[in-house]
Amino acid sequence: MRVLLIQPPMFHQQVQLSPNLGLASIAAVLEQDGVQVGVVDAAAEGLSYDRILEKIRAFQPHIIGAGGQTPVSHRARIIFQRTKREISRDIITIAGGPHFSFTDRESLQECPDLDIVVRGEGEATISHLCKTLESGAPLATVQGITFRDETGSVVRNPDREPIADIDSLPFPAWHLFPVEKYHWVGNRLLATSSSRGCPFNCPYCITWKVHKGVRQRKPARIVEEMVWVKKNFQHDTFFFQDDASFLSREQMEGFLDELEKCGEKLYWYYETREDVFLGYRDLWQRMKRNGLFKIVFGLETPDPAMRKKFGKQPFDSRAVVQMLDILEHELDIMVSVYLLFGLPEDTAESLNAILEYGKYLYPDHCSFIVGSMATPFPGTDMYEELKARDMLTSYNWKDYGFGTSVIKTAVSPEKLQAVFKGFWIKTYVRPKAFLKQFQFFISGNRFRRAMAKQYIKMAIEMASDVKKMSGEADEEF
Repeated sequence: MRVLLIQPPMFHQQVQLSPNLGLASIAAVLEQDGVQVGVVDAAAEGLSYDRILEKIRAFQPHIIGAGGQTPVSHRARIIFQRTKREISRDIITIAGGPHFSFTDRESLQECPDLDIVVRGEGEATISHLCKTLESGAPLATVQGITFRDETGSVVRNPDREPIADIDSLPFPAWHLFPVEKYHWVGNRLLATSSSRGCPFNCPYCITWKVHKGVRQRKPARIVEEMVWVKKNFQHDTFFFQDDASFLSREQMEGFLDELEKCGEKLYWYYETREDVFLGYRDLWQRMKRNGLFKIVFGLETPDPAMRKKFGKQPFDSRAVVQMLDILEHELDIMVSVYLLFGLPEDTAESLNAILEYGKYLYPDHCSFIVGSMATPFPGTDMYEELKARDMLTSYNWKDYGFGTSVIKTAVSPEKLQAVFKGFWIKTYVRPKAFLKQFQFFISGNRFRRAMAKQYIKMAIEMASDVKKMSGEADEEF
């Protein structure tokens, strides 16, 4: 049996281009089963649909699988449609990932060229599914799938339990991927994970619903994989792709122990909560010595009432800024902060407060700050609530990116888009920001030097667009 796994095209990421870790894990499991597996990463290789179809024809698969998050889901459907209509209707099309897991019935009803949806964690389900398809056994025996039966009716089998021992999974099948393409500002990068699942149940997040309960990897297994990647693929830099990395102090200390024993210099970064990281204060220097070069915090908004709305406690701004300063200025660990625009309760005043907070944090207290539109992905509690309250402006999944809003707020869509664009201009295109990044050109930290080069490119692009956007960027609320 031949299975071709496809990462659909997506917008080019200048700062970071990351591989699909889930796809790499599924590929490894299928290879372990004796399946002939191929991978097409259309995002990394910048492939058009025509080029994707050429690769499908060349591989001659029995099955193609594609999917991912909501912003690329329509592209997966285009691939299924063109495959069936231009190559062969005998090729079985399978969709997976967060979006299709929670729109399974709807996707099968709307897309006649989609045959099967794999829901939730994919490795065990697709392994069982491929064996079932090859043997001709009934699909009704496969937990975790939704499919169309002989009569055309959509059948939803019972859920499959998440994989209990995630350390039992083989290492990702990176040999099938264009690993030379993946980077963080030019530094070769690959993804790994410390866990699956998340205990925090944030209403805007889909991860905890896909992966359910938290399962942590053993520190020795994590480091073994990182060393294996470095020796086999010459990548020494890693991004922990799980949303709840190193929540256990015991796991973090064990991870640092293993890094100190492994004999390799490895660099890594991850995203965490500010309250969790503050609890690791005595470990920060040790983390830096063992390769932590960047940390990402999702602060979202400084407004305590809004934070409570999506399940987060208010934070002590003074303590957080003190933490950022220690990381940035004493330990030389780069800090990225994420802020959210377009929440349902946003007003002109709250949006302006977020914009000003971003300008306050960057560049004095962090290396990079990212503004993102709040996006209620299907399956999240936020999506269900807003749908029930008739507060969504679109049900076209193409609109569910991170740069446009689909949520009704007290501010008009035009003004919301204006302040969002203005955030990037006002934050990055100013003398203080330029000076800070120019100083990084002479930094002994190779990641800061690389970031400075990328910043200059981005700032020039933004500055060249100021005239076109001047009315938006200068608008105050």
